[in-house]
Amino acid sequence: MSSQPSNDREQPDRAGRGGLTPLAVIAALSLLAALVTGGLWLSEQGKAASVRADRASATELDLAYRDFATEVLTHLMTIRQETLSEDVDRIVGMIEGDFSEQFAPRRDSYEEVVQTTEVVADGVVSAAAVERSYPDYADVIMAIDQTIGNPASQEDQDRQYRVRVTVNRHDDGEMKVSGVNFIP
Repeated sequence: MSSQPSNDREQPDRAGRGGLTPLAVIAALSLLAALVTGGLWLSEQGKAASVRADRASATELDLAYRDFATEVLTHLMTIRQETLSEDVDRIVGMIEGDFSEQFAPRRDSYEEVVQTTEVVADGVVSAAAVERSYPDYADVIMAIDQTIGNPASQEDQDRQYRVRVTVNRHDDGEMKVSGVNFIP
């Protein structure tokens, strides 16, 4: 008998570890890869959902810009004798900036000309699209058809306009038109 300790106990342990070690490493790496892949997939899904939400929000904002510009230009291009003062008040309340500075001071002379000539007009926005938009303003391109009638003319006159309308959006969400430029 020798004085060295027996290695009989250690042999089965090494054999057991040796057989399980590659399998355990492969399983751990597979689990890690699955977790990383799953995490990346969830992250990309979150980003995609965020992009979809941003696009939907931007589309809704563009529709709001377009609809507001349509409302203002319809009021501006429609003239009624019996509601003239109220119509002009409504327009003045929907505009600001350069456009307001041009329109508001001339409101009295505008009303006087309309009343004197007895002009009546129907304005219809036939097409409108947002040219460019940002969270605080947008430019909307519009095509407008207007029919103008007055007692001095035997026939109504049809006119078509193309305009670029600048709509501002304030922090509280209120919108105002600050520019109307006719496009030749």
